[in-house]
Amino acid sequence: MLGWEFPPLFSGGLGVATYGMVKALRHNVEIKLIIPSYSASSSLPNVNIVGLNSITAHELDVERLKFNLEDLTEVHRIPLSVSPYHFINEKIEKSRHKEEAVNFTSERTMEMINQIFSDSNVYGYNVMHKVYLYTQLADQIARNMDFDIVHAHDWITFAAGIKIRQNTGKPLVLHVHSLETDRAGESTRNAIYDLEMEALLLADRVFSVSQFTKDQIIKHYGIDPSKIHVVHNGIDPGDMPRKPHKLRDKLVVFLGRLTHQKGPEFLLETAEKVSKVYPRVKFVVAGTGDQLAHILETSAYKKLGSKFIFAGFLSKAKVDELLSMADVYFMPSVSEPFGITALEAAQHHVPSVLSSQSGAAEVMKASLKADFWDTDKYANYIYALLNYATLNQQLTESAKAELDGLTWDHTAEKIFNVYQQVLTS
Repeated sequence: MLGWEFPPLFSGGLGVATYGMVKALRHNVEIKLIIPSYSASSSLPNVNIVGLNSITAHELDVERLKFNLEDLTEVHRIPLSVSPYHFINEKIEKSRHKEEAVNFTSERTMEMINQIFSDSNVYGYNVMHKVYLYTQLADQIARNMDFDIVHAHDWITFAAGIKIRQNTGKPLVLHVHSLETDRAGESTRNAIYDLEMEALLLADRVFSVSQFTKDQIIKHYGIDPSKIHVVHNGIDPGDMPRKPHKLRDKLVVFLGRLTHQKGPEFLLETAEKVSKVYPRVKFVVAGTGDQLAHILETSAYKKLGSKFIFAGFLSKAKVDELLSMADVYFMPSVSEPFGITALEAAQHHVPSVLSSQSGAAEVMKASLKADFWDTDKYANYIYALLNYATLNQQLTESAKAELDGLTWDHTAEKIFNVYQQVLTS
């Protein structure tokens, strides 16, 4: 299995989903998971986790890696392509201040690799560099492993999956948690899109986290629907306690990156409309992104600053604490492949208002839904949940009951069945 985000290092739903399915799958499958960064807190019984921040020279062809590292540090043009799949073609200029030449001994080579993948930000300064090195390293490590299937999570590991499949002949299964057309817009056709297209065409099977995402794969990538299997994300069973807060206002919570994909402009429009009819409300925004400055400036211009609390990026523990105090969870995403946070909200006894353009809307039947642009409907729904306690309680109880069928064990069972199909076909 090829992963990228994995607790304790993650920046969104990808790490939560990978961890959840690995933990459930390990009871029936022997998993060898290759991730950029590993720590003792990442360990799971019956899972062999290889972190590129802690690999040793005896596991690799160090001479070959010396050449790769020289490319990354010493030459003007960095060949960020995995031949013959030229999915990256990027040039980086040398620093104006010439650095001393690096002596690429085996020890120095391994030290550099470990440092590159020890960054607490799993994406780092230039994710393309990391993807290139990850691909080379994962390919080498896989050559010394015995396995039946390659299972790759999202575009950042797809090149490695292609390379390993190419060298071993083992079937490749891709897990699509998000698409470039989600992140950058439906008309986007760039290097990451090309890599996704290449991988999706070559894959033996494809998992999509929702029917919504399957439809996007068919529409924007032209992939045969028969090899795409919808496997919704899940959640660990549990009943989370509520926690009172000291604010006089009720809390509407938004969790996610502040990017166009997550619909922050519709969050702002909705907040303005709700505030006019229900003044005792605060919108708590937990996340960062390239739209943060715009939201801050626009909320101030519209004199809505007192209606917002910007919490920044929160740890899992802080997210749980925030949800335990929330009155409504709001997810107005323009394109949301799934949205695990909606399940987490239900677990904390919080009703949700969700974008219809989301995977979570497919399984959270008790949530209130609207098209991402329909801020009038969003505002009406949020007002109703804030103002009518009985409605809030009814939807909360119904949503909590739905979680019984949305566990990681159910997700793992579907994945395992597809594994068996692949190996017997």
